[in-house]
Amino acid sequence: MNPATLLAPPATSPDAHIHSRGDRYVVIDDLLPEADFEATADAFAGTRLKPVLSTIDPVYDGFAHRGGEEKQRLAHTDDDAPRWQRAVKEQIGVHLDLMAAPGGAERLSLTLSAWGYPAGSRLSWHNDAGAGRIGAYVYFTHRTWSTDWGGGLALIDEESRADAADGTALVHSATHPTLILPRPNRLVIFRAHTMHAVQRVDPTAGDRLRRTWTGFITEDSP
Repeated sequence: MNPATLLAPPATSPDAHIHSRGDRYVVIDDLLPEADFEATADAFAGTRLKPVLSTIDPVYDGFAHRGGEEKQRLAHTDDDAPRWQRAVKEQIGVHLDLMAAPGGAERLSLTLSAWGYPAGSRLSWHNDAGAGRIGAYVYFTHRTWSTDWGGGLALIDEESRADAADGTALVHSATHPTLILPRPNRLVIFRAHTMHAVQRVDPTAGDRLRRTWTGFITEDSP
């Protein structure tokens, strides 16, 4: 991180607070001040997204929309970086213990991708294991959302088992799923090897997209 960034005030809102947490996840509400969130929502609306098939279940998940793929060092932030990127990095740094990060922030990177889920789409259960991933984050950037519109982030707060990808086996999990609603300006950080899914977005959402910046936290090779 450069000296100018170190001297800059935090991007995270002073009103940000932990809504809930478990052994493997934390939910942070009101991540950005209102003006910065509005600017983030405007910028997202201008991001070019393209339809992509799910890599988990391309037959039944439906199309989502993806754009803005990038990878950055966690410990480095450009002076002109968007406020949401700075705030997400700040909060990941605060919650490194959640992911049992072996080498601290200096050895970590994160990816940044814009995702839009339209009505009818979902993302099946998966655990983000592999490729050096130690965690993931989801930051909700739509301005409004209703619980009637679906799109919740479901998560099982335990380390995934070998048979975890089997939906029938998940029914017999000892831990009840946690449902995290897509509240605007909400950030969710969770550890890899944690089963999670995006609930199908309901037709009542109309033409509204479930909008997020989402990415993985990865350990860099020595």
